[in-house]
Amino acid sequence: MVRNNIIWMKEFLKESNKNIIKNIKNNKIPFIDKKQLSLYLDSLKEKNIKVITYFDDEYPEKLKRIYNPPVLLYIKGNIELLKKRAIGIVGSRKCTSYGKNITLSFSEILSKEYVIISGMAYGIDSYAHKGAINNGTIAVLGSGIDIPYPVSNTNLYYEILKHNGCIISEYAPGTPAQPFRFPERNRIIVGLSESIIVMEAAKKSGSLITARLAAESGIDVYAVPGDINKKSSEGTNNLIYNGATPIISEKHLKDLFNIKQDKNIKLKSSIDIKIVSAITNGYDSFEKIIYYTNESPSIILQRLTILIMENLIVENNGTYYYKGDDDYEKDIIFYYFFIDIYTTFLFFAKQAGTL
Repeated sequence: MVRNNIIWMKEFLKESNKNIIKNIKNNKIPFIDKKQLSLYLDSLKEKNIKVITYFDDEYPEKLKRIYNPPVLLYIKGNIELLKKRAIGIVGSRKCTSYGKNITLSFSEILSKEYVIISGMAYGIDSYAHKGAINNGTIAVLGSGIDIPYPVSNTNLYYEILKHNGCIISEYAPGTPAQPFRFPERNRIIVGLSESIIVMEAAKKSGSLITARLAAESGIDVYAVPGDINKKSSEGTNNLIYNGATPIISEKHLKDLFNIKQDKNIKLKSSIDIKIVSAITNGYDSFEKIIYYTNESPSIILQRLTILIMENLIVENNGTYYYKGDDDYEKDIIFYYFFIDIYTTFLFFAKQAGTL
């Protein structure tokens, strides 16, 4: 049986993926200790771990396009997700509040049409899974399938499974996480995805390895631009400079990935409602919004960033406008009318020599 031969060569003889595929194609069958193999397969069954091989019908065809495709995949959860269209979301472990909020928002939007794939690492990966969790998300581990890593994401591991998601790994149960396994894991994220989005990354972020692998595999790479003065954005900004497609707003995201626009705009949280209430009641500067809502500056800044990216509010010269407000267009027209009048006044004043 081909399946048992592959498992034996991989887990007991420790053959490379390349050699195993070559041996199977050349019909080179090793001697198998059937009792030992049976005990191993029984242990997988007891842990509700499914294993598929490179030659199984369930093995994702798209994964075969990458360099050094895994000959074994250990799986827990909803295996059907592997057949669906997927987008990989990656980024820095040490993400900022900006990266966190954009990732949660983008992931939630995309998960309505795509399966979101990430590596369950601390930071951006975690928020990618959390944003998509209600629609089923795939986590690719750099450790054995039965070892949630990092330990701080143990609850996330079980939440993914609870919400009909999927956990996969090419490593046998009990395999500890090691630094060299994370780049190996990244190639699987690339192989299962039709696009890769780098949300936030410093200059030496490991997520840039994923972006490079995607580009080398002919997979579209997208990146979210960030503050040019922050190291946390150096990696993503450089990706854009070198040809990655920038995603500049939620509307742009929906356009790029053909996500239907919601006709009825709804505010997502009580804080958003308080912010809009502040703006529409004349508390339209950052300081005034903080005073009106009685929320911390960091929380207000996070939500303002999201609301601006969602095109619900805009900011001009420190003043915020709610786009659902009937007076919005009047206010903005008046603003530009005032700027034109003031500019004209300065021009003629200079001509007259009074300035």
